[in-house]
Amino acid sequence: MSGLDTVVFLWLNASAASPSWVVPFAQFVTQKLPEWMIVGLAAAFLVGDARVQRGVLRVVVALLIAVLFARLGQHFFPMPRPFSIGLGTAWMAHAASAGFPSNHASVAFAFAFAIAACTRRWLPASAAFTVAGLIAWSRISLGLHFPVDVLAGAVVGGASAWLSGLVPLHRLNGLLVKRVNPALPASH
Repeated sequence: MSGLDTVVFLWLNASAASPSWVVPFAQFVTQKLPEWMIVGLAAAFLVGDARVQRGVLRVVVALLIAVLFARLGQHFFPMPRPFSIGLGTAWMAHAASAGFPSNHASVAFAFAFAIAACTRRWLPASAAFTVAGLIAWSRISLGLHFPVDVLAGAVVGGASAWLSGLVPLHRLNGLLVKRVNPALPASH
């Protein structure tokens, strides 16, 4: 770890001196916001028109690519988590697995970049990037990742969203639209 990475980690990692709301809020963010992202995507797919459903599929593909890339990164660059080397305070139980890049940050930023690319609207994109930033912060605050892990996750997420734009989804979308909601016309 670089000196700057360690300094920033220690500054962001919650401690006994942190305000009493920091750890519970970070735990909520790291555990619940990813679940809410998935529930929101499912709801948008079920009630949305064909354009929205294509966007949801694009986001899901970006999430899957992000998980794959993050796992590959952890396999080929097995960097330790802060608590594994006795640095900072871990506020949640976690395996001492490789932490680079952060899975949570990779998926959260894939979600944000893909939402921004699909909607091209300021409000949903800002909300998605706010959620991604909070998830990245929570992983450091809880002592589970170094800043470089979440920054790499942001890069993985951005690349995953870009790559999802290269995947031809029109055939899959037509099949899913007909099976999930037969009243909606399939896009071609």
